[in-house]
Amino acid sequence: MTLPSMGALPGERRGYAAWDKGQIHYREQGEGPAVLLLHQAPWASIQYRRVMPLFAAAGFRAIAPDLPGHGLSDPLEEPTIKGFAAILPPLLDALGLAQAALVGHHGGALVAGRMAAAWPDRAAALAMDNAPLYSAEQRAHRLAKIDESQRIAPDGSHLADRWSLVRRIADPDWSDETVHLSVLTYFANGPTREHGHHAAAHYDFAADLARISCPTLVVAGRTDPLFPCGKALIDRRPDWRYAELPGGAGMLFDRPSDWFGTIFPFLATHVGAR
Repeated sequence: MTLPSMGALPGERRGYAAWDKGQIHYREQGEGPAVLLLHQAPWASIQYRRVMPLFAAAGFRAIAPDLPGHGLSDPLEEPTIKGFAAILPPLLDALGLAQAALVGHHGGALVAGRMAAAWPDRAAALAMDNAPLYSAEQRAHRLAKIDESQRIAPDGSHLADRWSLVRRIADPDWSDETVHLSVLTYFANGPTREHGHHAAAHYDFAADLARISCPTLVVAGRTDPLFPCGKALIDRRPDWRYAELPGGAGMLFDRPSDWFGTIFPFLATHVGAR
């Protein structure tokens, strides 16, 4: 197996935008209508590195920020989905953009949904890949199971322990390469804890659903543990579009063309491209 590069792709542009609590790091590629790509925890913008060239080739300007406390972006004192979403309008301002289409994955889908609900004039369209829709009881159960600690063992066994954990709880179709990157990004989001899962499990997304007015696509992965949430979202908002993926969270990295082929027709219809 050839390990993936953590560096820039050919033709990729990288930079920082300021907001009132620090700096947000982003990578972008292509020209045309803007699409913000929002990653899940504990990843960073690298999660989209294999689909960004596809967006660029299709005539979009793909922009993938590192959410606060992830990748190279400054952390928030109190990590929340609302706090993550609040950095997106300043990012658009810094990039000279009035609005963008929003694409989010897992917790990143909650951030995208919050952005569309709170700043509807900035959201051209919304695509949510396996967004969690938890009841209060499910959120409490999820919070009780999360171990955000990043304890480092002197013998390096923490890396193997994290690998084993990911293999137990993640989609069974994840490649070794995808597991490898998930482990690296988990420990890179230090120095004390990875807080994205905690923020997602705390968030009551149901409160945002009625406020989202832009065209919206709900994507559900058949092997993703969050698969039932897709139909639950459509039950709440039957006016939204729905699509299914044959895999789960690993498709962004392991099957980028299949993942992009599900998202692209929706964006091409509602946002357009060159």
